[in-house]
Amino acid sequence: MEEDFNRAWTWLQTHGLTVLMILVGAVIAYIVWEWVIRLIVRRIQALDDADDSELDKRTHTIGNVLHSAGIVVILVTAVLMILPEFGIDITPVLASVGIVSLAIGLGAQTMVKDVISGMFILFENQYAVGDVVEIQGVTGTVEEITLRVTAVRDVTGTIHTIPMGEIRKVANKSRDWSRAIVDVSITYEEDVDKAVQTLQDIAAKLQEEAEFSGLLQEEPVVTGIEGLDDWAVRLRLMVKTEPGVQWDVQRWLRQQISHEFKQQHIELAFPRHEVMIVNASNFLKGEADS
Repeated sequence: MEEDFNRAWTWLQTHGLTVLMILVGAVIAYIVWEWVIRLIVRRIQALDDADDSELDKRTHTIGNVLHSAGIVVILVTAVLMILPEFGIDITPVLASVGIVSLAIGLGAQTMVKDVISGMFILFENQYAVGDVVEIQGVTGTVEEITLRVTAVRDVTGTIHTIPMGEIRKVANKSRDWSRAIVDVSITYEEDVDKAVQTLQDIAAKLQEEAEFSGLLQEEPVVTGIEGLDDWAVRLRLMVKTEPGVQWDVQRWLRQQISHEFKQQHIELAFPRHEVMIVNASNFLKGEADS
């Protein structure tokens, strides 16, 4: 009995102290990691003044991911350091872990690529839930963002799930501000000045429209002649708007243009071809006389 006690006491004085130091080190590493995560989260959330904003939600998601990853790394490292103190040879364990890690790594390359890309997209705030974007040829509204995929619903209602690792270019159509652009084509016979004045009147009417008056960031601009096409003179009306409402403004403008131009008897152009019919007998007779 005394011999067992002495053996246990000797183990506690040597290996036990080492185990205790490893556990204390793991606790300290956990505390430091938590402090670093909270610091990062606070710094990112301080970038905007709004509470519970999309930035705050993304930052919270990233913080949770980093928290879980840190705990796993610290725990596995501590266990691998403690096992030898109990006389357990971890060489076979490390070899097994290496083989398993290699197999998982080869099989999960795509997933790891998606997660890393997702982290960068979230950190850089390239788009948020509710934004209208074009990703990988798909245009629609972002409905869900995770570290691995982005879900985009197009105008037909179809939802597209796009892996983060495949995203190379993002066109965000609803960030900060948008621009409604409407081109109007009139025939060459029409009075261009009258058409420009009509567009300016429509632009002034837009500013007085209660539905849109608070959504315009600048006064509408009629740029004038934007092109002399084969069959029409092309005019342009541009309006800088709040993000996401440019399509509603464009639809309203087109409706007003169709109505006002008809009222002003200004003909809107359409593709056309002029065909000249020649009397063949007269043509041949003229050739013979010459």
